[in-house]
Amino acid sequence: MRRPKHVALLVGVGLLVVVGAASATRSHPYTNDVSASFNVSQVRVHSRTCTEMGNTFRVTNAVWRGTSVSADARLDGTLTINTHSVVNETTGDGWLSGTWRTRAAQQARGRPRNPARSFARLNAVIDNGNHADGLANGDARRPYGRLLGNWSATIDGTTITGELGSNTPVAPDNSALIFRGGCP
Repeated sequence: MRRPKHVALLVGVGLLVVVGAASATRSHPYTNDVSASFNVSQVRVHSRTCTEMGNTFRVTNAVWRGTSVSADARLDGTLTINTHSVVNETTGDGWLSGTWRTRAAQQARGRPRNPARSFARLNAVIDNGNHADGLANGDARRPYGRLLGNWSATIDGTTITGELGSNTPVAPDNSALIFRGGCP
């Protein structure tokens, strides 16, 4: 009498282990070419200058908000960019680091509570004091994937206009990719 109960219990535990292992396996690899155009305006800024060896450097921390337009929902919507930049005002050369965050523009009724979104760390070289070319490296959600791409932007006063993974203004090598997984 006890033996059938133990066998049934053992089979049940075995099934749970098999189902758990199957759900814990790595997802299938995929890649997806993506692009986005963006336009953001400065909403907060703190800037200072210093002079070293005859060159004047401007160090700026800024927050920029606006929109990103993309066919991929994870890159489309409200965009916030935080930047830290250092520019040699004598030569116009410099660098920029920061973050990129998108969220779906409007959450419709009945939609998931956590909409499609992306986050990336930005690094770029600044040329002529107003043109940035760099790399975005981060994550995209719903569905999950890693984001890696080139981006270019023009800084015009309190506005940044640019492209992530688009072939303009640098054709044909300014690409971006959302990818996941790998072969076991």
